[in-house]
Formats: sequence, C-alpha cells, structure tokens
Amino acid sequence: MKKNKTMSKKIITLSVCLIATTSLVFGQQKDSLQKSSTPTQLEDVIVTANKIEQKQNGTSKVITVITAAQIQQNAGRTIAQVLNEQAGLSLPGTLSNLGTVPSIYMRGAASGRTLILLDGAPVGDPSMISNEFDLNLVPLNQVERIEILKGAQSTLYGSDAIGGVINIITKGKGKPFVTGALSYGSYGTKQGNLQFNSSINKLNYTIGFESQNADGFSSAKDITNKANFDKDGYQNNSFFVKAKYQIDSLWDIQLSSRKTAYTSAIDYGGFMDDRDNEFKNATTMSGLVLKYKKSKTSFQLQYQYTTQDRTYLNDSADKTYLIFENNQYAGNTHFADAFLSTPIQKNVQWIVGTDFRYGSYNQSYESISQYGPYNDVFKDTFQFQNALYTSVLINDNAKKWLIELGARYNNHNRFGNNQTFTFNPSYALSDQVRLIASVSTGFKAPSLYQLGYNDALKAETSFNTELGISFRKGQVFARAVYYNRNIKNGIDYNYIDYNFFNFIQQKVNGLEIEIQHPITEQHQFSLNYTLMNGQETNQNRITTTDTITYNYLLKRPKHSLNAQWNYAINSKWNASLTGRFISERKDVGGYAKPDVTLGYYTLLNANIQYKWNKRLVLFANGQNLLNDNFSEVNGYNAIGRMVQFGIRLN
Repeated sequence: MKKNKTMSKKIITLSVCLIATTSLVFGQQKDSLQKSSTPTQLEDVIVTANKIEQKQNGTSKVITVITAAQIQQNAGRTIAQVLNEQAGLSLPGTLSNLGTVPSIYMRGAASGRTLILLDGAPVGDPSMISNEFDLNLVPLNQVERIEILKGAQSTLYGSDAIGGVINIITKGKGKPFVTGALSYGSYGTKQGNLQFNSSINKLNYTIGFESQNADGFSSAKDITNKANFDKDGYQNNSFFVKAKYQIDSLWDIQLSSRKTAYTSAIDYGGFMDDRDNEFKNATTMSGLVLKYKKSKTSFQLQYQYTTQDRTYLNDSADKTYLIFENNQYAGNTHFADAFLSTPIQKNVQWIVGTDFRYGSYNQSYESISQYGPYNDVFKDTFQFQNALYTSVLINDNAKKWLIELGARYNNHNRFGNNQTFTFNPSYALSDQVRLIASVSTGFKAPSLYQLGYNDALKAETSFNTELGISFRKGQVFARAVYYNRNIKNGIDYNYIDYNFFNFIQQKVNGLEIEIQHPITEQHQFSLNYTLMNGQETNQNRITTTDTITYNYLLKRPKHSLNAQWNYAINSKWNASLTGRFISERKDVGGYAKPDVTLGYYTLLNANIQYKWNKRLVLFANGQNLLNDNFSEVNGYNAIGRMVQFGIRLN
C-alpha cells in the first residue's frame, strides 16, 4: 500500500508539472504573438540527431545545442562545468580540483553509458574501467558548439549510447579569424589560448593552442581542519590543427590532429592526503572526413586513430606502508564509419551505413611497500566490433507527421552479436507546438578492462521510452519530456570474488523541463529542471553477500534546477547571472559501510563582459559567489568562491 501511495505521488507530481508546463507554453505562444517586435532567431542546424544536416525542428529527437555565443559567456570555465548545467545531465567531480576526471551521468545512466563524440567520431579510453572519456582533454576555448542528444542512440551510434550522445564540435571553419584569451583567477589559475584560421585558395585551415596552470587546493577533504593537507596543482597543454580542402563543388576532405597532455597532483583517496602522488594523461587524435553532398543526397567516410597514455606515479615519502608505486596504461583505438543519405521518395529520406571499432591496451605496474617489491605486466588485449545500421525519416506533405525508424546489427568478436531499434514519431499540433515520442533499445559492450577479468560478460541492454511536448516561436522555446529506462545485464564489480559480472538491474524515470524566453530585447531568461527517480537491484554494499534494491542512484540528485538571466546592458556591456540548486544525494560510505548522504547545495555564478572595441573584450567570471561549502563526491573538496579576470581577442 505504501509503495502504491508513493508511486501515485510521483505520477501526480509528473502530471502537475506537465500540465503546468503545457499551460505555460500556450501562454507564451499567445504573448509572443502579441509582441511582434520580438526579434526572430534562426534555428540551429544540427548534425548529431541523424548524422545529416537538418533544422532542429526537423527531428523527433530531444536535442539541446550549446551555441558559440553561450560558450563565450562561459569564458574561463570547462566543458564539464557547462554540461553540468544542462537538463538531464549530472557530472560529479566537475567542481572538484582541476584535473579531476568527472563522471558523466545522462538521465541517470552510469558512467561510460553516455557516448562522447569529437567532431562526430566516438572517443574513449579503452584502458578505463568503462571506456570513459576524460573531458579535461578538450579545452572549452577550442569548441565551436556542443550538441546533446538524449535517450538511447545505439541504433546510429552503437555501444555506450544508453543515456545519450554528446557531440563536441571544435572550431575550424568560416571566414579568416584570430582569437585568443588570457585570464587569471583564484587558486592561482592561469589560462592562455590562441587560435588562427585562414584560407589558401580551396584550403581552409585552423591552428589552436591552449595552456592552463593552477596551484589548486587539496583534492581530499580534511575533516579535522588540522592535518595541513597540501595543494594539488594542475598543468594542461593542448594543441590542434584542422584543414579542409574543397575538392570541387560536391566533394571536400578534412584532416585534423589533436595533442593534449596534462599533469595533476592527486591525493591517496577520500579524506586522505598525499604529497607525492601525481596523475598524467595524454592523448593524440588524428583523423579524416571525406564528404559528398548534392541536393538531399550525401555521403560521408570518416576515420579516426587515437592513442592514450595514462600514468599514476606515487613516490610516497610521507607514507610508511607504500614507498613507491608506478602504474602505466597505454591504449589505442581505430574508428571508421561510412554512410549514405538519400531520398527514396518525395517525403522519405533513407540513411544506411556501416562502422568498425577496434580498441587495445596494455598495463604495467610496479610498487615497493612494507611487504617488499611487486611487479606485474598486463599483456596486450584487444576487441573489435563492426555493424550495419539504417534509418528512415518519413514526413507527410503538410509537415504534420514526422517519423523516424531505425535498426542496427552489431557483431562483436568477444560476446557475439546483438540488435537495436529506434521508433521516433512526432506530430505538429501547430506551427509552434509539437508532440514527440520514442521507443528505443540500447546496449553497452563490456570494456577491455572488464573483459580482462571476465571474458564471459554479456552486453548491457536497455529499453527506453519518452513522451514530450515542445514549443518554439522566434527566441521563445519550451519543452517538457518524460522518460523511462530499464537496464538488464548491467555490468558491475563483485566484491565476493573480486570480478566483474552481469547482474545489476536499473530502472529510471524522470521529467525534464526547459524554458528559454526573451523578456525584452535586452533581457534573456532560461531555466531547466530535472526530476529523476532511480532504482537499482545489486549486490549489498554492506554485507557483499546478498542482493538488495536501492531506491536511489549514487551521486545523482533527484532534483536539479538551473536558471540563467542574461542582460545586454548596452552595446558595450553584457552581464549574466546563473543559479543552480542540487538536492541531497547518496554516495558510497566506504567498503562494507552504509551509504552516506551528501547535502544539498546552491551555487550562484556570474559573468560580465565589456567590449573595449570591436576586437578586444574584457571579462570577469565568478563561481560559487556565496561560498557555499559542499561536496560532489564523498571525501573530496569542491571549489569555494572563485573569480577570474581576463581579456579576449577577436
């Protein structure tokens, strides 16, 4: 009875939110029609929804675009910090010390279940436990825009896209330009970057460089305030080059290469300081994209090769039980994808393609402790998978109905084959209002790290549904989406026999509300709210000997709210104010200990920019201005009040 009452409350809450949002949407529609002076906004052209260029209202999928203008308003911040403020996304570790690798949770899906693309190519580290990608490896200043595609997208994008897809699109097109910035801020943070773009006949090229340094603060939390934990510094250098050659009016080819390397001082663990422990991460990504486009027919061939090197070095003079530790990982990946998009009838667009993925890594470990020396070498291991996928986009003459149907056949050299499908219908109630829905399946292939422990692991699978309504007129936009996901054969770690296994069952449902509204031409307002209810059946974290159902997801809040007000004061001054609320969360209390509760927190951030002339902009960026004391991860610190000042060249 109690369970039914709780479920009823959830349903009532969701219904009220949906009704309220729908009422607001139609109210905004009426107001917008009355305010004819409100400037119209050209709708973003996106590529992530179906791998082809299309208007945002030309897809039934739930997609959010972080534009170049929004990125400029976040000068001095990181990609993770910008993503952390989007509906349906939670990235614990984002506000910890620089160099912390943040987890990426989209719609409650665990780490490694959100696929990260860099210019359309999947990126990840095959030596990481769940093939995660470290967002520290791409500076925000090198990014043109970010497209966030929510819900299971395994049909077009394959493994890891259970929660969704984030496509980071870097700079490198358009008219010749030079951009750069210098900034200095709290915790001894210093940043400098420069990008240069030019053309020679049919060749357009971009070169960029960034350097970031910080004294930082102690990663580990000192609960006694007496242990004198040391600061953990950070240094990151990144270089990229991108060149595009227009072969003729139909064909073009793009070559790119990126090298990023950083060093971060780290601590021994939660609540545990370490003065001689550092983490190094370096990656090189090189690739090409060959494109053909004529009318509504397009063809694309893409290839990317990535190398990854990670080192944990602990020369622990301050630890009596561990004298020396050196842990090194080396990995590489190959990704190739080819697809054709063409109309097969007046209102039917067909997409068909194939992709190939290969990953390998090795590891070496050596240590000296009070028990003596220890050495271990993990031999090279690899896996590969290939797939065929197809998608059909159908609309009627009146542009009322839009239906997307898709399917994928995937073959993996270790666990065999599997299939996924997608069904996305939508219906336009008017020129501004559209109903959207989807039913889809997704999968997560076991990582090389996990298969190294258990080569009998199966793919993690999910079944996903969503239903929503969206409104768009000029600069006014509102969307409410309810989603539900069930995961089976989830991959987790077993503390009985210290191995990875297929056991976890996860159920998640939630609501996402997004609103963007220009109050006047000078005042812009945006808001997003996420409600997430999660449930996992897994190994008992206290006894490790039985099964238990947890009615929450670790580190992921049930409620999150983000609001932003932007004020164009005049032609010279622009200011924005952002508020963020995160509700209580649970986190692991330690081995065989009860989970702990992390308190709620509220952040106030601000940004102000002054246009000195048409080429120079002065800016100041403030985070956690109220100096709220909080933790994103149990045992670790998060930023206090932080202010940065800088100058940007355009």
